[in-house]
Amino acid sequence: MTVLLFAVLGAAAGAGAHRLVARLAGRHPPRGVCEAAAAAGGAVAVLATATAPGAAAVAALIWWCVCLSAADLSARRLPNVLTVPGAAVVLAVAAGAGHAAPALAGAVLLAGPYLLAHLAAPRSLGAGDVKLAAGLGAAAGANGAAAWTTVALLPPLLTAAAGAVVVGAGWVRAHRRPRGVVLPHGPSMCAAAVAAVLAAG
Repeated sequence: MTVLLFAVLGAAAGAGAHRLVARLAGRHPPRGVCEAAAAAGGAVAVLATATAPGAAAVAALIWWCVCLSAADLSARRLPNVLTVPGAAVVLAVAAGAGHAAPALAGAVLLAGPYLLAHLAAPRSLGAGDVKLAAGLGAAAGANGAAAWTTVALLPPLLTAAAGAVVVGAGWVRAHRRPRGVVLPHGPSMCAAAVAAVLAAG
């Protein structure tokens, strides 16, 4: 019953995410994607955690990641109105749960390298990715060293895999490497963070 409730609430929140992303990014995500992702996230949050507050926190993290991923995929940008307040909420929740120090350390240690990469190659890694790294680093840090390591190492591999798929598809379709394709990195960061938090339980 709780799983169904969280799934229904997730679907409703996903509909809100669709409208929010459309307004912030100026483009509508594919119909039903945000709703389905948030509904699945709500159900998985219940199954992966032992308490209702824990499930609510994980479901909220997944909803945030759905919004960010949809915005990045739709408009290739991560709006400040999502990244900055989201990171603040993650830090506040972690502090309330008694994990302020590891959350803050996780945020700084993940955002730092992203900031250096952005300064070195701003066209390859945007400022939005740096701000997102702070929030996801905090969430991972609050869940332990293994979760943080996953969030640090897995996203580049996921983005590289997505790039390989895009290049391969371009060769199959036109027998040449596709040009002008910009791969968003935010969805890989979000996927890694959600997986790490769920694995931490």
